[in-house]
Amino acid sequence: IVLRRKLESDLVEMWVGQDKTEEEQLFRESIRRFVIETINPVTFDAKKDYKTTSRKLYRKAGERGILSLSIPQELGGQGGTAVLQGIAREEMGRGKVIGYGLPWPLSWTHVNFAEGCSGDLVKEWMPRFLNGEASLGLASTEPKSGSDVASIVANGVKKGDKYILNGEKGPMSSVSTTDAFIILARTGTNDAGARGVTAFFAEADRPGIEYYQLEAMEDSADLGGFRMNNLELSLDHVVGEEGKGFYQQMKAFDIERAIMPMAYLGATMDSLELSLEYAKNREVWGRPIATYEGVMFPLIEAVTKVESIRSFCYQVLRNYDERKRITKEAAMMRWYVTRVCLDALDACIQANGAQGYTDNVPHQRRYRWVRAGLFGHGTQEIQKLVIAREILGKEIYDQALGRK
Repeated sequence: IVLRRKLESDLVEMWVGQDKTEEEQLFRESIRRFVIETINPVTFDAKKDYKTTSRKLYRKAGERGILSLSIPQELGGQGGTAVLQGIAREEMGRGKVIGYGLPWPLSWTHVNFAEGCSGDLVKEWMPRFLNGEASLGLASTEPKSGSDVASIVANGVKKGDKYILNGEKGPMSSVSTTDAFIILARTGTNDAGARGVTAFFAEADRPGIEYYQLEAMEDSADLGGFRMNNLELSLDHVVGEEGKGFYQQMKAFDIERAIMPMAYLGATMDSLELSLEYAKNREVWGRPIATYEGVMFPLIEAVTKVESIRSFCYQVLRNYDERKRITKEAAMMRWYVTRVCLDALDACIQANGAQGYTDNVPHQRRYRWVRAGLFGHGTQEIQKLVIAREILGKEIYDQALGRK
């Protein structure tokens, strides 16, 4: 199945169709319509006030059922496949509103909350997450603990019928627009490692949380964090079992690592299409700049790499839907797709000259957004260690980490 994108020029269809069923094709078309009709028209508003615009887009996506796509049916969602989630990410990545606040299908963090938290809290909050009225974030990273989640030091001490949390969380994205958090805190001893970490649900406006903002490379990141000063949470705010918070989140690592790069692919594909269109029409010394190998070859090389890695990505998502283990492949996707997209976007910026460096075209903002993919959900170095562990075995992996 080939999904054609109508261009103003006579550019031939560039991308191999990845939709294997009519359902996938129709779903892609519906998401593309949502992007064209709902997301793209508010591009200017997003530049002026990204936070407010993001909120509105979440509610629109909730009304369309997009947010619930990834949530199992027994938890009130649609139980959509990983492939459908990938399609949604790719198509939204093509949109002209760029960044972290796009209304993606909800994440595994929401599933952990719905499965592991108090029934009353789930009844109160889950419908709000599904309809886009409220958002949920994961607070795991700490200033001195990023990819190594098991080494977090923020702590939770049980006192009677409540836990008292202290410590700092951040940097994290969308910090000022998130309505509730799943906070990972140490409830066991430091030497317990991953076994001493517990997940807690906390409303964002609770007393005991002090927020701060950070200046980021990309404004839409809404980057910041918070300090917990004797944050009190009742026992019903524990998510899952005490001491199992790290392992609960571990279940999500593979699919989360595999899903997010699909948005980067969508953004890069659109930028390549726009840049090739520009190169065909921009003339220097009497002929289109696309006729110069110095302009043409970098863009064509980028198209080749994006096309190749995109096919790999969809196969990984299909493997996940078939309940195959994708740990190695997801780590490959997370770092290598990001690197391919960054190189391609750099080529787009260069091909557009000074215009590529401005906000008149989306390439430089997309570059800044995609750049975070080399450390989100684990740095590219961590991803390579994961791949090495899967290929070379745990003994070599442990030695690489300095473990006996």
